[in-house]
Amino acid sequence: MKYIKSYILLALMVLAVTGCKQEDLKDDVNALKDRVTLLEEQVKLLNENIAFFSKVLVCQTIDNGDGTFTEVPAYSISEVLVNDGTTFTAKFNDGNVLTLAIGSKGTVTTPQLGVNPETGKWMLNGSDTPYNAVGADSSVDGDKPEFNIALDNSTRQYYWQVRFGDSEPWQNVTDAEGNKVYVTEAGGELAKDNLFKDAEVEENEFVLTYYINGDGQDPTNEVRIPIISDLSCVINVPEKDMADGYWEIGADGASAEVEIKGDHWFVIAPHGWEASISETLTDGKATLTVKKSATASAGLKSRATANNTDEVVVQVNKGMYWAVAKVKVREAVTSYFNQVYNQGGDITVGNVTINKATYSDGKLLSTDAATISADGVYFIPQGVEAVISSTDFNKLVLISDNPKGEPVVVDNTNLFNATGTAGEFIAQNVIFKNAISPFMQINASGIILNNLILDGCKVPIASGGNFLNAFLGDDNSIDNIYLKGNRFAFNQTTAYAASRLFNLSGSTGSGENKVVYNRNLSADVSIINNVFYSTMTNDYSINGNILVLTTDGTDGIYSEKNTITIENNTFINFLCGSQPMIRGNIRGTVIFRNLLLWSNTNDEKAKTSYLLNVHSATPSVVTFENLLKFDKGKDIPTNYWNGTIPSGYTQTKVEAASSDPFDVSAGATFDLENGVFIPTAEYANYGAQQR
Repeated sequence: MKYIKSYILLALMVLAVTGCKQEDLKDDVNALKDRVTLLEEQVKLLNENIAFFSKVLVCQTIDNGDGTFTEVPAYSISEVLVNDGTTFTAKFNDGNVLTLAIGSKGTVTTPQLGVNPETGKWMLNGSDTPYNAVGADSSVDGDKPEFNIALDNSTRQYYWQVRFGDSEPWQNVTDAEGNKVYVTEAGGELAKDNLFKDAEVEENEFVLTYYINGDGQDPTNEVRIPIISDLSCVINVPEKDMADGYWEIGADGASAEVEIKGDHWFVIAPHGWEASISETLTDGKATLTVKKSATASAGLKSRATANNTDEVVVQVNKGMYWAVAKVKVREAVTSYFNQVYNQGGDITVGNVTINKATYSDGKLLSTDAATISADGVYFIPQGVEAVISSTDFNKLVLISDNPKGEPVVVDNTNLFNATGTAGEFIAQNVIFKNAISPFMQINASGIILNNLILDGCKVPIASGGNFLNAFLGDDNSIDNIYLKGNRFAFNQTTAYAASRLFNLSGSTGSGENKVVYNRNLSADVSIINNVFYSTMTNDYSINGNILVLTTDGTDGIYSEKNTITIENNTFINFLCGSQPMIRGNIRGTVIFRNLLLWSNTNDEKAKTSYLLNVHSATPSVVTFENLLKFDKGKDIPTNYWNGTIPSGYTQTKVEAASSDPFDVSAGATFDLENGVFIPTAEYANYGAQQR
């Protein structure tokens, strides 16, 4: 079976797009937006074909006992389902299920992928790449290519990208002249499906016939994969123990179930590891145990490391055929981000980079030392509840040290009071324990926060409370506001209590002694992929807003140089009634995009809701795009504008969904306790993309 190493030109391939003509794709460029789903299906099909064919490149060498050797496929098939005359679903003996599609003439151009018989490297559009089609020897998996499509904004056409492994960046597929290869050609006849000629089940073999020259013309060659129903080897690693495609092994080792059918089995461990399989089977199952060798050296590895030497391999034979199952292993990193920091690496939180050069004095907390009483960078391990013992901070950075990004708990009994002239408040993957109001404040003039960043946090706010009060500070007391992937839980105890996220408008005193403050702001404000919700039932909605700079419009200016972005957010019983979502003398850019507003309130106080009040200002740009609402208790209109509507804009209402996006009977998740809100498939692209 030497043919497996012979030259295989994978002309991958013009995939069939039924009913779609070349003229449609060339002339109606805007319609490509509506066809992205279709194109993505073609990319998926292409990658599945590559995965199927890459698997059959891997061989096992059999000693015939007479001085000769035979190469046979390393992977066999336990079952083939013929979905139709051109589509085949095969269950390999390692448990993987892959689909192969025999295409026909179509209208999507795909790259030509081949294997150089001299170098063993993948070839792309006739040129060698630095990536191996097979490993150092034929029994080792090679680098499997994966394709993607991207939009060229200048031409509004989609083009091909490729990468060889999850850790690699996407690269443009180019032709001989270095030009991008577009999904649709600019002119001329589109290519045809030049990869596979035929596939069929022939007794106990799956026979795949392909064109040798990749031109859709004879000559052809064939690959024969044995179908052996009583040969299999499947490794079932618990999902909780997997991360980034690796089985993470703790200091005491780890075990997983192995399903085995065959005559004999054995396990191979990579250098520095030990692996064993229990000698007897129980209901066709055994136990695979893996641990780090006592002599192996420990050390931090990149989370993106991908290396065949990290694989534990289990092999089971039936006669001359083998079933092979593999799993990549690495040490479970109990302290990850702290190690990255100490080794001089970068940690991205929101839109800033944390490292020793720019943020010194990093500390790893522990159960015995979990109190935070001074400025600094704090790494909080899983299971350690940090306690904030002071109210005044200038530079405070809180980061979960969990390598998988799991959140940690911080006991925040007191509010955070910002001090100093170059302040930082940054938190990543932190659950703040206590609902207080305000959560933090700038309580005096001369205070400046360079960065206010929350990334992947949960922030409870007391009923009728605010996240930040800054009206007692100065104009432009915050330089950068970035909230991404957070959950803001308003623990309402009264109906329609008013709450503000960023409150830069307020007053002190009363009567003749009353002083009103309306603060100006020159900072980009990014509110992306967050959830804002009332933790209570429909009787306790929030009369809320995101940013208030003024209530009278004479000051509270938002700079024309800056941008407020409110994008991919979900609002649950968060109604912007007495104050719109954004209010101020807005002269900069405001973007409302991909919002999902849901309520089930019966409160009579909850009336028309609003998104924006710019007072007498003329904003640079205002964008309202892909906005959707659903009111389950009573209809609450949500208008784009409150107050003066600038020239060139018109009053519009947010579109109402035709069905409940959070109908749990239709597959949605609506979890008030944990703040998890996943809409039905129909509305999956609206609101926060937290899953």
